[in-house]
Amino acid sequence: MAEANNGNMTPTEKMQKQYDRLIAARNYHYDNLNKWLMTFYVIIGALLVAFYNLYPHNIAMLIAILGYIISIGAFLSVKGYFYWEVNWIMLIHHFEKVHFKSRDERIYSIFANKETNNSLNPIKGANVSTTKVALVMTILIILVWGMIVVFMGINYLPNFNIKIPEKSINIILSIIGSCIMTIVLLPLGCLTLQSNLDNLDDMELTKENIAEPQKHKRNN
Repeated sequence: MAEANNGNMTPTEKMQKQYDRLIAARNYHYDNLNKWLMTFYVIIGALLVAFYNLYPHNIAMLIAILGYIISIGAFLSVKGYFYWEVNWIMLIHHFEKVHFKSRDERIYSIFANKETNNSLNPIKGANVSTTKVALVMTILIILVWGMIVVFMGINYLPNFNIKIPEKSINIILSIIGSCIMTIVLLPLGCLTLQSNLDNLDDMELTKENIAEPQKHKRNN
């Protein structure tokens, strides 16, 4: 029945349905970000409380490692969300610029005034990406957990008859160790945890061709 109805649609109705589906997919993806971040941050917060209550017991080390791993997971999730966010908004921008020739008809590919209310004044708005802020904050959380893991690991050295360096040196080593681990693990996570896009055609949209019709272009 649905197929029959789709066959009876006018070109304008089909275009509107496609546009509505694009908007719905974009909004669904936006809504999920809050759920993902809330889940990760609640877990990270709970681990931080558990670590505080259990330190310096040995179990605290395991909690710190878990906090570090989950923080990396949170970062990769936000990064993956950002990737899909750009995809959906580019598709919407492309659709509007191809089908809505008048700028007054567009919604997502138009801006009222890019400079209005873009201010450093603390009580005014500014052009700041919420997703980029989330990425920066999550990286900081990762580095702090990493520092804790390395710091506690160094404190275990006497168990292997290795002398612990001075506390100031220990802190410096913890910072360096956390940075090195993070620099290695984040790209590794990006490479090994990718979505499978094999069945998706790539329109290869850029700033230069985003307004050009692509309906005859297909990937082989």
